[in-house]
Amino acid sequence: MKAIFKTMMLLATLTLGWGCSSDDKEEPDNGSDTPASKFAASEKPTWAVDMTANDAVPTWIAPDPSEFESNMFIMARLEEELAAHASDDDQMAVFIGSECRAWTQQRNVTSDGGVYYVLNIYGNSSDYQSTFSLRYYSVALHQLFILKGNETFASEHIYGFDEDFVPPLLTGSSKYPVQRKLTVTLPTKLPFNVSADDRVAVFVDGDCRGIGKAETPFTVYSIKSGETAQVRYYSAKKAGIYTINQSVTLKDKNQTLQIAF
Repeated sequence: MKAIFKTMMLLATLTLGWGCSSDDKEEPDNGSDTPASKFAASEKPTWAVDMTANDAVPTWIAPDPSEFESNMFIMARLEEELAAHASDDDQMAVFIGSECRAWTQQRNVTSDGGVYYVLNIYGNSSDYQSTFSLRYYSVALHQLFILKGNETFASEHIYGFDEDFVPPLLTGSSKYPVQRKLTVTLPTKLPFNVSADDRVAVFVDGDCRGIGKAETPFTVYSIKSGETAQVRYYSAKKAGIYTINQSVTLKDKNQTLQIAF
C-alpha cells in the first residue's frame, strides 16, 4: 500500500513539473506590450505631396468675340500650392458646358509672390445664369485641374477685382480627386514638448499625401476613398520622427484622428 502511494506521489510530481516546463509559457499580451509608435532620430524632414501627373497639354482655342453678345471678367488668383509651380506656359480657361468661353496664358505676379489670371468670358443672353467651370493646366505638374464651381455668367459682372477670388482648383485635381480635411489630435501626456516647428504628415504606401500641424485641419489627398494611411510626427525637441502604428482609413469626408506615442 505504501509502495502504491509513493508511486502516485511521484507521478503527480512529474505531471506538475511537466506542466510548468518552459515550452508551455504563456505568451505576453501583445495588445498592451506593443508600443504605439516607433521613434527614429532625424533632421527636419522635407515632406511634400507629389502633385505631378501625366495629363496631356490641352488644345484650348480662345473664343471669337464677334460671335457673342456680351462678356464678363474674372480675376482668379491661384492657391499658394499651385502658385509655387506656375510658369508662363500655363493655361487657364473658362467653359460653359463644353464650349471654351475664355482662355489666357497671361500670368500676372504680385509683389507678394501671388499669381493671378484675368479672363474675359464671352456669352449670349441664353447663357445668363448658366454656371461655368474653370480649368487650369500646370506645365510643371503636367496636370489639369477642373473646378465646377457655382459661379454664373452675368453680363458685365466682375469677380475678383474688389477682393481676392481664389478658386479651390486643387479640389479638381485629376491625380487626387478625393480630398478631405484631417485633424490629428495629441494625447494629454507626451514624451516631448510641442514646438512650433513640429509637423505631422500622412503617407499611403510610402507616398506623402498631406502635411500640417497637430490640432489644425490640413488637406489629405487620395486617389480613391478607403485608402489605408500611416501618420508620422516630427518632433523638433526630440529631433526625430515618430511613426504611429495606428493606421487610418481615408474617407471622402473630413476626419479627426487622435494618435498615441
